Amino acid sequence: MLKIFRDARTAKLVNALRTGDRQSLAGMAKRVGAEQLAAPLDRGMNAPELALQAGQPDALAWVLKQAPLADGQTAEGVPYTLVALRHAEQSLGLLTALLQAGADANARFEGRSLLSWCFDCCAQERLMLHLSRLVQHGAELSREAALVSLALERDDRATVHFLIHSGAPLPERIDELACSAELRDHARRCAEDKRIRDMMLGG
Repeated sequence: MLKIFRDARTAKLVNALRTGDRQSLAGMAKRVGAEQLAAPLDRGMNAPELALQAGQPDALAWVLKQAPLADGQTAEGVPYTLVALRHAEQSLGLLTALLQAGADANARFEGRSLLSWCFDCCAQERLMLHLSRLVQHGAELSREAALVSLALERDDRATVHFLIHSGAPLPERIDELACSAELRDHARRCAEDKRIRDMMLGG
């Protein structure tokens, strides 16, 4: 009888996570512990993974308030932050929930930073929103010259401007990149403007 009750409660939790039912989740807060949220609940996925898969930022935020799982990884070792970036529709909301709960904005996977993965995962019109959110939560740009290269080769002037003014260095071989001379010059002006600004601020 107890097992049936537990199974029914787990099913209710799984459904609430997948549908983003905050009212149901709020009602379960005192009966669901961090250990249960971290354990497999359905098809091998735990509570954060279920909310991530379903694209439910509010449900994910609720889970992370109950349990310190923001820096978790899937069974394949993929950081939850990268799982969030890969979501087709709710990537920014999911990423924000994780970062606000303390996820490491400098997490790496397969030798690449989350900032770098943004270029693979995000449509160009949403790219800078994701980069900005990571930088806002401490992502380090000082060794990310490759990002400026990617933005230059995409002819993405706004992202070039943002990256350099946020601390990304110019690529060493900028003249060899497949971009316009005008955009290269713009990148150099951005770098010079930042250098002058930092000098005036005593940086």
